Amino acid sequence: MQLGHVIRRFKSCLQLQNNNLLDSDQKMDNQQIINKNNIFDAFTPPLLTLEQKNSWDNNGYLVLPKFFDEFRIDQVNNLIDQIWKNRKFEENPLVIDAYLNPRGKRMHFREVPDDARLQPYKLNDLFLESSLIQEIVLDLHLSQVLRELLEGSPLVCNSLTFEYGSQQPCHFDTFFMPPPVENKLVASWVALEDVNSDNGPLIYYPGSHKIPPYIFEDGTLVRTDKERPLCEKYIYDEIEKRKFKPIEFHAKKGDVLIWHAQLFHGGEQIKNNDLTRKSFVTHYFRKEDFSAEDAVSLGHSRYYLKRDHQPVPA
Repeated sequence: MQLGHVIRRFKSCLQLQNNNLLDSDQKMDNQQIINKNNIFDAFTPPLLTLEQKNSWDNNGYLVLPKFFDEFRIDQVNNLIDQIWKNRKFEENPLVIDAYLNPRGKRMHFREVPDDARLQPYKLNDLFLESSLIQEIVLDLHLSQVLRELLEGSPLVCNSLTFEYGSQQPCHFDTFFMPPPVENKLVASWVALEDVNSDNGPLIYYPGSHKIPPYIFEDGTLVRTDKERPLCEKYIYDEIEKRKFKPIEFHAKKGDVLIWHAQLFHGGEQIKNNDLTRKSFVTHYFRKEDFSAEDAVSLGHSRYYLKRDHQPVPA
């Protein structure tokens, strides 16, 4: 099979149903983003209320109920089904962290066995290949909310696709991707189905973004194995001192949770292994902190980082 045909087939698979997103009028019709009682509507730029801004400052997160309608969420779920079905060709660039319980194994998506989908996994950086995903994670209205929180234009730096709860221990995102400018990183978490206490919900500690960051020996926020026990003791001592309590996020399909760079969060244990917990996570830097050569523009001050897929160990 010729290379050009293979690549076209892959792009066609990833952009399944994207025709619904190409026409701007139809796109606006499909984006029934928030109910009429919310500040967002299809034609007015969404400006956060004072209450929402205060909640962000005090708690370090923001919940946008039913931000995406069922049609758009179903598009994402259908896309995920299709890329699993059509993944096995040589030029497929996607990378997966499979078999997350207990440790996970990074693999080329084209090589992962079928049974990997039946266990917790994360599929990395689908935004690099799919315009449908780009229009979700940089949705015009969502981007305006992110712009207010970042005080600058959102720049996607990575994305993670989950179909089961991650069960990841609580952490700060800055352990892995500290932004160039302090705190100019946010994350969005989109519920692709309803979530409850049985299918491994996201958990977070409101107010934990106010804990002074632990600085590692090298002077950065990037976690090291050597200092991890000391860091974790410091964090949990601070949480106890400040009387912070964890909250489970029992989301409904289409809800969006946005959190601060320093919000302490993780994945609760899965109580029923037969249940999925489909979600899509995206991390954003601020475009103004990067050069023009580092970013790809989608227009309307929306960007994603120009980068390769994650490396796979030999």
